Amino acid sequence: HPEYVKSKAPTNREERVTKSLSKTLQLLSEHDTNATFFVVGELAEKYPEMMEKISENRHEIAFQGYYHEPLWKLNAETLRLEIEKFNSFTNKCIGFRAPSFSLNNKTKWAVKVLEDAGYKYDSSIFPTRTPLYGVWRAPTRPYKPSYEDVAKEDENVKLWEFPLLVYPLTGLRIPVAGGFYLRFFPVSLIKRAIRKANKHGFPAVIFLHSWELDPKTPRLKLGPYKSFVTYHNIEEIGKKLKCMLSAFNFVSFRNYMEEEGLLT
Repeated sequence: HPEYVKSKAPTNREERVTKSLSKTLQLLSEHDTNATFFVVGELAEKYPEMMEKISENRHEIAFQGYYHEPLWKLNAETLRLEIEKFNSFTNKCIGFRAPSFSLNNKTKWAVKVLEDAGYKYDSSIFPTRTPLYGVWRAPTRPYKPSYEDVAKEDENVKLWEFPLLVYPLTGLRIPVAGGFYLRFFPVSLIKRAIRKANKHGFPAVIFLHSWELDPKTPRLKLGPYKSFVTYHNIEEIGKKLKCMLSAFNFVSFRNYMEEEGLLT
């Protein structure tokens, strides 16, 4: 499902999602940590036992598109249909993350679709610029995004946006929240970014993919740049995560919103 991988994945590939999920759940359990799992619909349908394991371990299930297609490949109607299909075999969830963080002002129509479907929050906006995604002017703290401009706030909107963590530095916003950036930057910088966010009174949104914790994740030939982005330092991500789980208290989006009285 990763954006740089899907076109190269062989049809006879080994699917390791349940194995990598078990490793993720074990790690979270060892640190008594509650998390949100953004699940791709076709995997939830194919592996119902995966959904059961997540729920049994008291984690939140949220939605990440049915086939992990970026919003720029969809429209309002196809997203509605994906949500309906996901809801048909899961308990209705309240959170969404756009595949490849593809919510921006070209796909802002998704905000109203999510709100109409009863979602309470989204976490798709990287408030910076990257080669694949990003909304540079967006707030770096939780806010309610406008239907007209997702970088602006509108208190009349019901949907909350939880932007991904960045580290402000001399006019720059360095993405550190997860994926390649979590693997690339030193854990000391990531910890400073978390502390800075917390100091200003808002949560730091961190993510990783279960396949990044799987030592047997297949290495596909993607070319120098895409291979570097996809696999660089993958063997160290488990150590980094353990370090952060030991240093900070993490919770699911649902639990955070309940504690802060944001669920209405």
